[in-house]
Amino acid sequence: MKKFLSVLLTMALLLGTVSVSAMAEGERELLTIDVYDDAANYNGIQTGWFAKLIRDKFNIELNIIASQVVGTTVYATRSETGNLGDILVVDKSKFPEIVEAGLAREITDKLTECENIMAFKNQIDVYNLGLTGEEGKYYGIPTEMTDTSPTTLTDDVIYSSPMLRWDLYKEIGSPKLENLDDLLDALVKIHEIHPTNDDGDPVYPFTLWADWDNNDNMSGPANVVQLTTWYGEKLKGSAMLKPDNTFSPLYDRGSAYYTITKFLNKAQQLGLVDPDSGTQNWDSVMNKLSTGRADLMWYSWEVGFWNSVDRLNAGTAFRFIPVGDQTYYADADRYFGSDRMFGIGGQVEGEKYDRIMEFLDWYASPEGATFEHIGIEGLNYIVGEDGKFIPYKDNALMDNLPVPEEYGGGGYNDGNNAINQWIVSSLCVNPITGERYAQKYWQSYKDMTMTEMKKEWSELFDAEDDVDWMKKNGKLLASPSVDFAPAADNNDIIALRSDVNKCLCDYTWNLIMTCATDDEFEAMWDEMITQLDGFGYQELYAYDCALWQPEVDAKAAAASAAE
Repeated sequence: MKKFLSVLLTMALLLGTVSVSAMAEGERELLTIDVYDDAANYNGIQTGWFAKLIRDKFNIELNIIASQVVGTTVYATRSETGNLGDILVVDKSKFPEIVEAGLAREITDKLTECENIMAFKNQIDVYNLGLTGEEGKYYGIPTEMTDTSPTTLTDDVIYSSPMLRWDLYKEIGSPKLENLDDLLDALVKIHEIHPTNDDGDPVYPFTLWADWDNNDNMSGPANVVQLTTWYGEKLKGSAMLKPDNTFSPLYDRGSAYYTITKFLNKAQQLGLVDPDSGTQNWDSVMNKLSTGRADLMWYSWEVGFWNSVDRLNAGTAFRFIPVGDQTYYADADRYFGSDRMFGIGGQVEGEKYDRIMEFLDWYASPEGATFEHIGIEGLNYIVGEDGKFIPYKDNALMDNLPVPEEYGGGGYNDGNNAINQWIVSSLCVNPITGERYAQKYWQSYKDMTMTEMKKEWSELFDAEDDVDWMKKNGKLLASPSVDFAPAADNNDIIALRSDVNKCLCDYTWNLIMTCATDDEFEAMWDEMITQLDGFGYQELYAYDCALWQPEVDAKAAAASAAE
């Protein structure tokens, strides 16, 4: 009996030792976190190096629910179940109704303990006070907040502008471009000398995609509405905001929506538009950008799929080429954050709640933001003797380079952070280095990219960079950052907006891709106006003008205060 008790005691001690050892090693149950994400371009379980990183640190895995991939009906479907997700990345316009419906929980108790997130306390306070009317009560965390000011324009490039490959632009004689017809003439010449990439695949100046249509509080195809900013106009829902802060219907022939749609149709008539446009998705376009199958880029971030240090040195990178009749709309630094929010699901509690808030605070930490905005040490960058970062393999994203085994292997792009949204803007200063997170602001990057191409561009356009040229030539319309989110649509407006947006997208794509003559284009444009008005466009337009006027007023006040 004594021997039996001794064995039991020994077993108990061994089991206790194992249990204590496991706890000492920080082992926790693996948690799957559902991330409902309006920003994501990937649906499913996060894989690759970012998955290993957060599993090692927090023993969590992320199940991304991407409305842009599976369709916007997933929002209504999941809302009806009372469980939208554990982490929510949603448009600001949706967030008040999400809170009211109990789909997002109050996070005051944990957020006040998150020192990295609360480095942006001012911005978080402003947003949540507007949401709840109560000071010190928190539900949401704005995305991509900056550490600058509401009227600062830090960037040396803007979100959207025409960019051409410098070597090809030079080869056609570096023509001065006065208007969109001149730009098309230049692209015709570029297409003649560059019909295929190095692998023999066809190249087109324009390669478009449809899966971002009706996004970011803007009606219509994203590839049209983002280019309206070349003429100082910004689409607010269905209403076009003009440079003089007045609204006009987007289908007016004097609007930039008409100008850009006709421009793209002229490009199609000239054989400059990828015939896959309208049916291909972003993944296909991303591959084409990274393999040199597009000769025009218009999003500032698109160049990340092509402009490596080697190509900058070789003069084959993309650069902004001014067009004389354009005045470029640009948002000032998004001090109060972008148009989306982070929230926590209404049913999240206990250990899952603790773990999520721990993860999000790390996500906003210098280490987390370094992984998000820069990548992996030894792959994307190395650390110099002075502690500052030096670009290393800056083609990791575009070429999907192999990831070191210590980070799980696989391809870099395959394992990139699928949340695709950040708390800390890349414009913020990284305390680790004293330089901004965005690589282009590092002194090491500036030294490496003081190329002949950059010197040639500066000499030709008499400017240091894109924004410098725009300011010198009175071609920049900078819009201050304000904390504003439009009220959520009621059910009637939701239905009305859905009908109008579908009609608008269908007609716009047909206008671009099918009209063989200007006469056909004009006839179809008239038909579109009739159809849109039949679906209630005028009612939606009046609604959107009233909806967005407070933001227009707030921006005007901020601009006046800064003068």
